[in-house]
This record gives sequence, C-alpha cells and structure tokens, in this order.
Amino acid sequence: MIQPQIYILSAKQGEGKTMRCLELVNQLKSKGESVGGIIAPGFWENNIRSGFDLMDIQDSKNIPFAQRGFIEGWQKTKAFYFNPEAIEKGKIILRKAVQENDWIVLDEIGKLDMQGYLWGPVFSELISVMDKKWIICVRDIFVEEVIQKWKLENTRILQLNEDIFNS
Repeated sequence: MIQPQIYILSAKQGEGKTMRCLELVNQLKSKGESVGGIIAPGFWENNIRSGFDLMDIQDSKNIPFAQRGFIEGWQKTKAFYFNPEAIEKGKIILRKAVQENDWIVLDEIGKLDMQGYLWGPVFSELISVMDKKWIICVRDIFVEEVIQKWKLENTRILQLNEDIFNS
C-alpha cells in the first residue's frame, strides 16, 4: 500500500524541533502551500521545561496544553498535567487540517502517543489519507518505534539543519 509522504523532523529533547518545525511551516506558506496542524511550543522556568501551549497553525492561536504544576481537572501523566480541552481541540484541528490542507504538521509524537494517549489515536485515524504530506516531530530516541508502530513506509527523516525542499 502506498502511503502519504511523511517527513520526520528528529532531534534530541530540547534541541529545537518545534522552532525548526515553525520555520518549515513558514517556508511552505511562503511557497503558497496550504499547511495546517498543531505545534506545541514549550516554555521554561529556572532552566526546567515547565509547560507547553498548543498552537493552531491556521490561526496561530494558543491554548494551554501541559504544565508541571497541578491544575484542577487536568490529567497527570508522568511529570506533566495535560489539559483535556486542549487535547480535544488538537484532535479537531488535525481533522480539519487533513480536510483543508495539503501539508499536515504534528508536533510531536512520542511515548504517550505510542501508548494510545494524546495524538496517537487521531494520528492512527488520519495517517491513511493518501494525498497529504506530513511533518511530524519525533524525539530521536523514538523514531524507529514510531515508524514501526504506525508501519510508516514513505518517510524521510530530517535533522534540524535539513530542508524538505532538498530532496
């Protein structure tokens, strides 16, 4: 079965996958490409990653996504509490992006996604849409697991300094 083209932007934790992903989105848009999906910019306090927002690429609006400190109604998973409203919003954004755009961005797929949480289920649902190109951010230690989990065949792994236009 032929799969959609998937670019996996890979680097170590905290090395700049999200910022590089934003640069690629801007490059695509400047070339007239339609791009949608989600980006999860992180923020730091006292040299510790303290949380993440969830940004809709279409309108650049952010919603609080995850943080280390307790928030009533948010779900604790490992070191972070996740905003259930942001997770649902992210799924809606991704489904809409697949309907309306040629390029879909998903920042990021990791251990929790592979265990069936966060974006894992919606990625499983949407990855079968054949006429799309994906950019997914994946921490370097999870790349092979992600490829195996979703049986991804038509992939190109990008390092932070690589460009999708130099094929």
